[in-house]
Amino acid sequence: MVRAMAGGRLLGRLWSSEPRRFAWPVRLSARAAERGLAGAAVVALRELRLQDEKAWRALRLADDARLSPWEATLPPQAGEGALDFASFVRAQERRARLGEAMSFVIEVDGALGGQLSVDPIHWGSLRSAQVGYWIGGSLEGCGIARLAVAMALDHLLGPAVGLHRVEINVRPENDRSLALCRALGLREEGLRRRYMHINGVWADHVSFAVVAEDRRGRAGFVDGLTGGQS
Repeated sequence: MVRAMAGGRLLGRLWSSEPRRFAWPVRLSARAAERGLAGAAVVALRELRLQDEKAWRALRLADDARLSPWEATLPPQAGEGALDFASFVRAQERRARLGEAMSFVIEVDGALGGQLSVDPIHWGSLRSAQVGYWIGGSLEGCGIARLAVAMALDHLLGPAVGLHRVEINVRPENDRSLALCRALGLREEGLRRRYMHINGVWADHVSFAVVAEDRRGRAGFVDGLTGGQS
C-alpha cells in the first residue's frame, strides 16, 4: 500500500493508472416484442464501423433539421476541428480499447437506426460514465431508443463493465429525452447551467443518473420495460 501527503492531508492509496478493460467490440440485443414494443423485431447495440459511413450519413443528413438543436458542438475557443468519419471511428475504437468510451450503432432489424455513445468513461475513484444517443425520425415513438438506453445501462452497471454511476444530461426543451429518462426511472438531479456547448451555444441541461446501489434486488432496465413511447 502506498499513501501520499499533501498540505498535511492524507490523500489515500495510489493505484496503478491502468483502467479495467471491458470486452470490445461487444454486441447487445433484445427482442422488442418481448418488451411490449412495436415497430421492430430485434434491437441491437454494436460497435460503429468504417463501413457504416454511407448509412450513417444518409440517416443523419435526412434528420439534420430535427437533430441539430440537440447536437454537441465545439466552441470557437476550443481550437479543435471536427474529425472526418473514418478518423472518428478509428479514434473511438482506440478509446474503447483503452476503456475511455464506447461508440455504438443502434441497429434495428439489422439496419442502422441511430447512435448511442458512452463518453467519457472514468475509472479510479469515480467509475462513472455519461450516455448520449439519437435515433432516426421514422423510429421515434416506438420505444426503440428507450430499449437501446436500457440495454446500455444494464451493460454498464453489470459485471461486464462494472461502473458505479451512469448519467444522462438532457436539454430542458427536449421533451422526448426527458420522458425517456423518467420512464426508465432515473433519478433527476437538477439543472446544470450552461453545461455543454450545443448547436453553437452553451446550453443548460437537466441531469439524470443511476448508481449501482439503486439496482440491487431489482430487475434490470430491460426486464423492467413495459411498453410505452420514447
